[in-house]
Amino acid sequence: MQARIIQSGVAHLAARGFSLDRIFPLLGIIRGQDRTTVRRDLVAGLTVALFTIPQAMAYALVAGFPPSTGIMTAVVASIIGAAFGSSEFLVNGPTNAIAVMLAAHIALSAANLGDPVSEIIALTLLIGILQLLAGTLRLGSFTRFVSEPVLTGFTAGAGIYIAVNQLPSVLGIQKSDLVADLWGWVPPHNAFFDLLRTLGSVASSNLTAVAIGAATLVMVRSLQWAEPRLGYRIPAPFLTVVILTLVAYLLGLGEADQGALRLVRDIEPVARELPTLVLPVLDLHQLVDLLGAAMTIGLLGAVEAIAIGKLLAARAGHPFDANRQLIGEGMCNLGASLVGGFASSGSFTRTAVNYEAGAVTRLSVIYSGVLVLAIVWLLAPAADYIPIAVLAGTLIHIGLKLVNLGRMRWLMQTTAADRAVLLVTFFAVLGATHLEYALLLGVVVSIFQALHRAEGFNLELLAEGPDGHLIELPLEAPPGGRVVAIDLQGELFFAGAEELEQRLKEIYDSGTRALVLRLSHAYNLDATCAEAIAQVARYARSRRGHLILAGVKPGMYGTLERTGLVREMGADAIFRHEPLLLSATTKALAYAHALVGEDEAPGRAADPTH
Repeated sequence: MQARIIQSGVAHLAARGFSLDRIFPLLGIIRGQDRTTVRRDLVAGLTVALFTIPQAMAYALVAGFPPSTGIMTAVVASIIGAAFGSSEFLVNGPTNAIAVMLAAHIALSAANLGDPVSEIIALTLLIGILQLLAGTLRLGSFTRFVSEPVLTGFTAGAGIYIAVNQLPSVLGIQKSDLVADLWGWVPPHNAFFDLLRTLGSVASSNLTAVAIGAATLVMVRSLQWAEPRLGYRIPAPFLTVVILTLVAYLLGLGEADQGALRLVRDIEPVARELPTLVLPVLDLHQLVDLLGAAMTIGLLGAVEAIAIGKLLAARAGHPFDANRQLIGEGMCNLGASLVGGFASSGSFTRTAVNYEAGAVTRLSVIYSGVLVLAIVWLLAPAADYIPIAVLAGTLIHIGLKLVNLGRMRWLMQTTAADRAVLLVTFFAVLGATHLEYALLLGVVVSIFQALHRAEGFNLELLAEGPDGHLIELPLEAPPGGRVVAIDLQGELFFAGAEELEQRLKEIYDSGTRALVLRLSHAYNLDATCAEAIAQVARYARSRRGHLILAGVKPGMYGTLERTGLVREMGADAIFRHEPLLLSATTKALAYAHALVGEDEAPGRAADPTH
């Protein structure tokens, strides 16, 4: 009896569109597994794991965390993100841009922080909550307002920031030993001044670290150069870290009498441990201080993840839901904060590796998280001997690859607006002490440029030819004819209302008696622009002239009715849109000539083209 009730309830929910697979997509994926799918996902997961380990450790150093925390963050974020997100291939975890923004937050707020690590854990928790809330409110579509020039400029700037940030480690200089002032002045911390500080401290470099760092860059580049020639994907960062760590260990380079090369164990030994529960503390005062950074970092993380997810979903033919992905991002950041980790997002590098390695389902991402944990568990003691210069060299390589010169060159050649947004964002990153401000500045400039373009309506003169046909000409000055037809093109919203009113009044000032305003190519008329048109109609009447509207579509006609303009102008002066091209405009012109003829009877109206 109970079984029948449950079965009936499930059938009822299914009929209403409810499905457990919609809430937990992994259930359907697991049911659809076969031997081939499992094998391909496992191979892809292992490949991703080998890329993840050195990157996660390196990004942890950037964010101000011990390397082992980067591993735990990568494990938890990848598993939870895959379980709750929308993408079949997206790999969540530590990323370069997010790590840099966390580091910049610590650097700027250092004087006000008690424990920087606890602050970042609380910030990660807040980022997760905000992303969950945004996904629940279905705000994922708003991420499209962060334009490509903003992302390209920010990513390129962040890449240089990473390289500058890691240069002291490659030179074997601790950041506390860098020169504090330049020419008697203590400048703020940003990429530009940090580079000058590093160059001013070159005399105290460790030549062993320099050699190891240079070898890292050469080896990673060489292995990646060999990839297309060998025909398969090589985990270049992983192999580089393993080989150079082995070389440093065999040569005893981490011992005091061999140049004291700094190793991972000098920061914190990597222990064999599973993720453990940490309860972040977030009080009201801290919430206010962290809200701006959380919103900006959360926005950047969401944009990164959604952009990557959309790209691969389109390529593979999978459905993608930006709001569900936002929920996935929020869940993975909540999970990271609960194991003492830091903020994460979708990694383009590791996601591309996953896709190209032949992944079929999101289980490949979950396998990668489990395999990272297994590899670190087995090799934890060996990880203590990884030279910091090797991880720093790997990060410099990654950072420089983020500077996509080809894409930047292409954007510089598109429009002046794209060029301005790209350059403002790029240089803001290099000069900012808080990277979220650089990102927000880029977004604001991008929106400003979009509004500027939107307010740039266009007016075209429709001149009457000798055969009665209308000829479209640029309106460079008031035409001065007794009857004039103008084609108004573009968005009709408040930003352009004042200019529109002024330009139309200038036409009457040039001697025009009747103006036919064609609105077939005008869109989204708002109350402010409707009032501007009403003011033009009143101005025309004050000069014994006429304003006639032509090609008015149903939606715009409704707006004109609601604002009272139809009643004020009279329905006879408004010619509604007709399917036949220029039919409404032709009728409106005939009406305008008749009005002017009546005004000037018994004489005939002047030729409007003269």
